[in-house]
This record gives sequence, C-alpha cells and structure tokens, in this order.
Amino acid sequence: MTAGGKVLLEEFGFGSVTLLPGRFRTQVDEAAATYGALSNDSILKGFRAQSGQDAPGDAMGGWCAANSAVIFGQLVSGMVRLGRATHNQALVDKAISLHEGWLATLPADGNARMRLYDWEKLAQGLIDLHLLAQVESALPALRATTGWAERTFDRTRPLANTHDFWGAGPGDTSEWYILPEAFYRIYQATNDSVFKEFADLWLYEDYWAPFAEGKAPETVEAVHAYSHVNAFSSAAMAYAVTGEKRYLDICVHGYDFIQKTQVYATGAYGPDERLMPPNGSLGRSLECCAYHAEVPCGSWAGFKLSRYLMSFTGEARYGDWIETLLYNAIGSALPVQQDGTAFYYGDYRISAGAKEYYWQQWPCCSGTYIQDMAEYHNLVFFKDAAGLYVNLYLPSQLSWTHGGQTITVTQETLYPERDSSTLRFDMAEAAEFALRFRIPGWAKGAVIAVNGERVPVAARPGDWAVIDRLWMPSDSVTITIPMALRAVPIDEQHPDRVAMMYGPIVLAQDEACCRRPLTIAPDTALETRLIKDGDGPRFRITNAVPERHTRYLVPLYSFPKDWPYWVYFDLHAPSLY
Repeated sequence: MTAGGKVLLEEFGFGSVTLLPGRFRTQVDEAAATYGALSNDSILKGFRAQSGQDAPGDAMGGWCAANSAVIFGQLVSGMVRLGRATHNQALVDKAISLHEGWLATLPADGNARMRLYDWEKLAQGLIDLHLLAQVESALPALRATTGWAERTFDRTRPLANTHDFWGAGPGDTSEWYILPEAFYRIYQATNDSVFKEFADLWLYEDYWAPFAEGKAPETVEAVHAYSHVNAFSSAAMAYAVTGEKRYLDICVHGYDFIQKTQVYATGAYGPDERLMPPNGSLGRSLECCAYHAEVPCGSWAGFKLSRYLMSFTGEARYGDWIETLLYNAIGSALPVQQDGTAFYYGDYRISAGAKEYYWQQWPCCSGTYIQDMAEYHNLVFFKDAAGLYVNLYLPSQLSWTHGGQTITVTQETLYPERDSSTLRFDMAEAAEFALRFRIPGWAKGAVIAVNGERVPVAARPGDWAVIDRLWMPSDSVTITIPMALRAVPIDEQHPDRVAMMYGPIVLAQDEACCRRPLTIAPDTALETRLIKDGDGPRFRITNAVPERHTRYLVPLYSFPKDWPYWVYFDLHAPSLY
C-alpha cells in the first residue's frame, strides 16, 4: 500500500463520546426515535417491486415515490453510525435488516438499478455496515455492485458550469466527483486495489487544479454548491491514501475559498444551490430568493472537510466552521418528521425569513440529517499521542484510554448560553498529558483555571490553548471564553449588510407584528443600540424612534417553524417612515 498522508489528530470513533442532556442530545434522541420507527417494508417497497417480489408496506412518497434509492444508503449509513455512537443496538439492527432486505433484490450481476447519485450513497451504507457493524455480506455486495458500476457508468465527465451545475455526463453520472471519498475509505480498510482504481477514475482534477496551485478559480461558475464543497472530501481521502501534498493543498485552499467568498454568517452556503462569484452576488442573494442554503447537506459536507483538515494539519482554526454550522445551521434546523417532511433550505432574506419544511417528502436532506446527528459525536474531542483536544464545548462524556488506563472525561457546560465549560476527570491514577482547548477565531481574553486557580496559558484566537501537566483524579479545569457582539458583513461589496453575532451564535430579530428591522446610524456604536437582557444571549434593541413593541435579538436556533425573523440587516438603511 502506498504511504498515506500523515494524520496528526485522531478521532475517538463512534461509541467513545456520549452527549449529555442538552439541546443537541434532545435533537439526536428525537432523530433516533423518528428514523428508528420507520417501516422497513416501506423503505424496501420499491426495490422489492422492481425485482418482482411481494412488496408490502406503504410507498414513502416525495423523492422516494418510486423507491428509496435517493436516500437508502444514507439511511443505512446514518442508522449504523448513530446506533454505534449512542449504543443503540436496535438502530444498528434496523440498518442490517434493511441491508438484508435490499440484498435479496440485488441481481447476481450487481445491477443496483440506481443512478450514480443514488448509488454513491448506497456504497456509503455498505462500507459503514462493513466497517462499523462487521456485516459479512456487506463487502461482497459492495464488490459485486462496484463491478456493475465500473462497467456501466459513463466516464464522459464535463466540468460543471452555470448551465449544467451538476456536471452530469450522458450516462446519468450526476455528482460523480463525490465518489472517491467512500472508495478510498474502503481501500484503506481492505487494501483491495479494485477500490482504489475505481476511486482514481472519478477524481475532479480539472476543478481542483487552481486550488492545488494555491489560488481561487479565476472564474467561479454558479455550480452546485453542496456537491462541489463535498468534493473536497474526496481530495482529502486522496491525500489520506496517496500522501500527495497537492491533495492537502486543494483542501486547505478550497476551505479558505469557501470561508472567504461563499458562507453566510450561519456557516451555510449555496443560494439557489449554487456557488457564488465573489462580486457581491452573495450579498445580492439576500434580495432575490428564499433558498439560501441546503442546511443538512451543507452541514454534512462542512463537518467532513473541517474534520479532515483538523486531522491532517492539527490546526484549531478548522474547528470554527464546525462550531458555526453546529449552532446556526444543522443545530438550528427543524427536525425530520415521521412522514418524511424535512427541513431543507435556510432562509436569510433581507426582507425577513422563516423556517419552513420542504414541499416534498424525503428529499436528500432527510438522508444527511441522520448522518449529521451521528457526526456530532465525532467532533467534540480529538487526540494524539501526547494528549487530548477539546474542539466543541458541548455537555458530553468521553471514555479515553491513555497511559494504560481508562480516563472518563466529563464536560459540564451551558455554552454558548454561558461563556464557560468545565472538564472533570475520573481515573484510578494520576496521568500526565497535554490538554488543549480550541480558542475560537472571534474570541479575545479566554482564561483557564485548574481547580479554581487561574493558570498562565497563551490563548490566541484561532489556536489551541495548552496545559501540559500531571493530572490528578480529582482535578477539574474550566475555560472561560468571553463573548461580545459583532456585526459580520455578508461580503466585501456590502459592508453594511450584516448579521449580528454573539460569540458563535447568529442572532435574529423577532419579526412579529409591527416591528421594524434594526438600523444603526453610521456614527452610532453598536453597544448603544443593543442591550443585553438577562444572563443568556438575548438583546433588547433600543429605539431610535418610538416603537409599538419592544424588539429583541435572540439566537436563530431558538425560532420555531413559521415564526418570521430577520438574520441580515442593512444597518444604515433609511427608515421606511
């Protein structure tokens, strides 16, 4: 096997991290209950009917009206991952049962009767069944259907452009460039060159070329945003397998391009599902449509790329996007419903938006939603030989083997409703290791105390704050990250079109009856118009002119379905009256 890319930070793996009670644990538990209660017969109905078998159950409807191929692999993958992460064996067993039901419909020649778009997700599910649930039939099924795919899918792969934003070829090969990630993963596990050779076929070299040279594309075509961001994870796995630095450069420069030109304050991206040229188009998107970002899908791609980059580079800065997406994108989404009603688009219109469900059942975002729920557990802590890294400040518990003993690390926090987080250690003997906390790029003045005593630690924004010492079983360590209001412009061309943030939180204004959006005169300080109200992230807007109602800014994640809000404001706009 070719020497792969160097991994500096390791994940702990599903099952090592438990989310403790809090809003994210609630979101995860609701998802596990919803997906766990789905009818296997309904999910398998279309496959069985296609193969001439008895097909009981009700059709799923929406995107899955004919069959569930568009999300089937994601359901299997998400159930295996979330089941392992939460020690929910019933969810793992459900994924295995779905696999067995589908396998009974697969012809001997491996013809899955799927588009590449659907089949890539199927491969994800089979790989996770093999790697995480040790299902013996998953790998032979993957080999069989990969042989069919290698013989079948057209390799005419034009570069995506404004007119064909998926980059589809004549063989219905939509989003072909996301294939390598999964197949490099299984190659790493099996050393089967068939999988590597297949992955090599679908590398997106034309699109990646400028990023490999350390620059953004000269022309940014309005191509499909989610899949083109997701494609960077294929470059990441190409680096992991080959060790070729150019693939790591692609990811680093691709990440920087996304952050500089594509993301809203929420971390989400893709108005009308497209990348934006850096000419003010992102700012103008707030005026012309309500479909600003595929939130569950976009979060999934952002989580993966950021995690890969943290692992390969060891740099803390990549955790900032994870945190932003966590609180303001997927963590702010409406939950998937039992009938497949799902949250899809983030709505950030300058004229006010609202959280709404997608108009068809079982869209792609219903597949990535459960994968996001599992991924939460993968993003809180990392490790290396020297110690532990704290990336996210979530109520959580980690079981970690270090220095020959098991250490239980419990993180107690109300962050970001409060500005601190405390870690407590439960271990039989003292242990020496380095403990590193991610200092967000926006944070100033973070401090750390061990057993209540402040310790001198460099806490530079965008870096790790490090404490290396002999830790005793009774030790606790608290990090305090002061938060402040800031106005974040949408892009360089619209410096006064801003979102208001407090720490990692995007604040939104309640747009109920007879309230006007926040405006601030150019010579007025932000703090004179926004007054903190209570202990949490709630701000009262002081009135420049008499108002009928008091106006507040509160976290976007706190808004329910259908309740109108403003996320972006033209601060210096003239009053309507």
